[in-house]
Amino acid sequence: MIIRSRDALADARSNKLSKWTKAVGSAKERIDQLVCVPGSAQSFANDPSDSIFAIGSCFARNVEERLELAGANVLSRNVQVRNLGVGSARYAGIFNKYNPAAILQELRWAASEEEFPLAGFLPTSDGLFYDAHLRRTSGDSDKETLRKRREDIKRYFSQAFDADLVIITLGLTEAWYDHETGHYVNEIPPPAIIRESDRFGFEVMNYESCLRTLRKVHSLLLSRGRPGLRMIVTVSPVPLIRTFTNQDVIVANMTSKSTLRSAALAFCEETELVDYFPSFEAAMYSEPSIVWEGDRRHVTDFMVGEIIRAFMERYGFAPAAESLAGGYEFFEQSPEQKVIGKFKRETKLLKQRIIELEKEIQNRRALSD
Repeated sequence: MIIRSRDALADARSNKLSKWTKAVGSAKERIDQLVCVPGSAQSFANDPSDSIFAIGSCFARNVEERLELAGANVLSRNVQVRNLGVGSARYAGIFNKYNPAAILQELRWAASEEEFPLAGFLPTSDGLFYDAHLRRTSGDSDKETLRKRREDIKRYFSQAFDADLVIITLGLTEAWYDHETGHYVNEIPPPAIIRESDRFGFEVMNYESCLRTLRKVHSLLLSRGRPGLRMIVTVSPVPLIRTFTNQDVIVANMTSKSTLRSAALAFCEETELVDYFPSFEAAMYSEPSIVWEGDRRHVTDFMVGEIIRAFMERYGFAPAAESLAGGYEFFEQSPEQKVIGKFKRETKLLKQRIIELEKEIQNRRALSD
């Protein structure tokens, strides 16, 4: 769309964050603070009592945990799914949905628009089956047990239709398609199955496909959800662990994130009560040593906390927490000292939690003995 030149100049003058350098609040100035959560167009605010449901990649799990810790009403933290011996559903990653098509499919099953295909349970090497629409580590069992767990999962995702705000975290565009069921599986099927037949195909979802899928997700949520439903779309900063294209994984990852980011922007601009929040950009433009865990894939809990703090302040929820640096010291310290102080305090809290969990495990072992 081409707009009038005078309108473009007016937009630039009114945009306080339009300059990269040589201005108060310039991009350079904000990036130099080490933690930078960029601004974004905001079309609505929330009430602190609003309910939230987060769906998408593993970064969605980080987001919902931080929101709940800050006192928000997070429906997607209400987990009642049977355990198949692989630990909690949260840590098994049962609810992670990495590409836009997987998100749409799960919501369609939750809305009873489609029946979950029993052929979606794939055989394992031990004579059991696993749910190909969950993570491979979600547990193996017989088909009847997996079918019953699917009922639990359906009830879990149906909570999205009770939420005031749905947060969608887009992960990647590389996807595996099941020609037999007509659905996208959540992860690559076992290599043995791929080698034996042409049942599965590989696709890199393009811009048009991602945008079309986001529109369908929104339409479904509007038709089944609460009146006045609002949505936040964000892109996970967590990169591909491996690409199945012939590109360098770094290039493939940037292509994936750029495609999702472009589709998300177009979708948000054309849709009322839908905003984009720059989680991906926050990770890309903040200090790398603060953003990333040692594997250079996962975002530190500290950085997730900073992103959620900015989100809650901008959208009218209760502040996530007082600055971990505390009081006047926050303003008297240098930017580097402020960030290091926060990081040390955050690390201390996490260590305390680990100690508590270790004690809990010891107590359970003692009781079982």
